[in-house]
Amino acid sequence: MREPLRAERGMIMQLEFRHLRVLLAVAEAGSIRKAAARLQLSQPATSAQLKRIEHELGGALFARGADGVTPNENGQYVLRCARDLVVGFDRLRESARAAAEADRRAAAPLRAGGTAGPLVPLLVSALFELVPERRLTVDARRSVHTLAKSLSLSKCDIAVYGEFPGFPLPVGESVATRTLLREPVFVLLAEDHPLAGQEAVRLGDLADEEWVMPEADESGVHAYLRLTCQSAGFTPRIAHVTPDLSVAQILVAGRRAVCGVWPTADVCAPGTVKRPLVDVPFHRRLLLAWNTESVASDLAGAAWERLLAAYLSLVRQRPPYLAWWEGGGEEFARGGGG
Repeated sequence: MREPLRAERGMIMQLEFRHLRVLLAVAEAGSIRKAAARLQLSQPATSAQLKRIEHELGGALFARGADGVTPNENGQYVLRCARDLVVGFDRLRESARAAAEADRRAAAPLRAGGTAGPLVPLLVSALFELVPERRLTVDARRSVHTLAKSLSLSKCDIAVYGEFPGFPLPVGESVATRTLLREPVFVLLAEDHPLAGQEAVRLGDLADEEWVMPEADESGVHAYLRLTCQSAGFTPRIAHVTPDLSVAQILVAGRRAVCGVWPTADVCAPGTVKRPLVDVPFHRRLLLAWNTESVASDLAGAAWERLLAAYLSLVRQRPPYLAWWEGGGEEFARGGGG
């Protein structure tokens, strides 16, 4: 068995970690000149440093020649040890940084968001169940464009919102999205409206009606309504604009307007009925979005599953929506999921 180097009897503790990288650079380059270039040092400085390291370890580690340097027997042994130490140190650093990042994420509040409606409470409930130890803050917005911007700027971690066909919302590269399902728009009518007795209403039959809508925004809801109605042969008359659903209900109940409503919303005020549209001409895609720099993929996946389950439970609580769902609508709705 070979005799241990003098360095093994304790002197290696006087070395600095950077000296090991110098040894490895010289061995990998096979030349002090080339190693100096890699280390961004002068050749004389690298040569002098190598000699001091060799002296500290008890003797020469490389055989010098005209073609460069080659590790001798002791050098091969020291290099094996040096590689193990450097690799181990790099792993330690990576593990420590990952643990620190995990601690930082766990300590920071989880910022959930969404647009006003029944989806935000479903998301909040899902997150309460998934990460009960995590502090949660909620920011529900009317403007879906503002919400998408908050996600892109890392001001929001995870959110749920709707997106109309042909009007995609721009999100940053750090934001991932996953479709929950496609949600139809129902129409709210006065209970004594001539179409109220039908199980479903054709969009073209609403050509002579006035509409009440929320304010136009970057989501494209007004433009999408116009395009959809034009495909049915008419241009809708948007006579009333209000963000207040109770005002819209009064207008509808008084036969002054009709309006689109989400089937999950419990909005059937006295004097109104909610009916699906034939062939689902008007709908949106429901999305779960998260910032990949602050939300792990497994948490996002679990949130998506719970959010979908909660949404399906809500479907069962809305008889008109459940009837549409069981009457063939489920295939359309799930066609946008994934």
